[in-house]
Amino acid sequence: MSALTDTGPADASRRELLLGGALVCAAAAAGALRFRSDRSQPTGRPPLEQLMPSRIGEWVREPFADVLIPQGEAAEDKTYDDLFTGYYAAEAGSGIMLLVAYGSAQVGDTELHRPEVCYPAAGFRLSRWPDVSLDFPGERVRAAVMTARAPERIEQMLYWSRIGGDFPTTSLEQRWSILRQTVRGAVPDGVLVRMSTITGDREAGLAILERFAGEMVAAASPTLRGVLVGSA
Repeated sequence: MSALTDTGPADASRRELLLGGALVCAAAAAGALRFRSDRSQPTGRPPLEQLMPSRIGEWVREPFADVLIPQGEAAEDKTYDDLFTGYYAAEAGSGIMLLVAYGSAQVGDTELHRPEVCYPAAGFRLSRWPDVSLDFPGERVRAAVMTARAPERIEQMLYWSRIGGDFPTTSLEQRWSILRQTVRGAVPDGVLVRMSTITGDREAGLAILERFAGEMVAAASPTLRGVLVGSA
């Protein structure tokens, strides 16, 4: 275990903590997306909002409202082309908060909103655990595992980032992947897929998130699967 941060900012509001790091990160990403709202979808595919299934295994998508955009969460014009945030509830068991953020061109200083940045900004302390391998049909994905703690809640988190055909689990790996592919003449696309659930039981939470990830990829259309893991 390694603590990524010991304390959150003293001025993090109670409302931000109650909404949770998942929604705060989603709001930060939404702020980035607002600058692109007058542009056409560069991928030529339907937006993620339409592609994401209404049911993933035992979980059913439910609307949530009042997503807070924290003051000062400015973002560059280049960050995302498409963004999905959603909540999936199960009749028995924990609900899942899901974010999928997509950028069609990862170049230069373009940086996905990794949880290591936006969760501490919302007042959470992060502990990182060993990475896991998710075995999907035809694809093995490296994913990061974290616990986010705030006075009001504990979230277990699983996420992966895809840069072209790579799955870096740190910012350094991500930048190296972009550089290596750019030198070869490619302009890779990128996606951040992050899911979290509220529980203090790390092992149980991780098991739920791994099951949800497998069900999500299994339920995905070929187009959506291409976004999530880069292969159909």
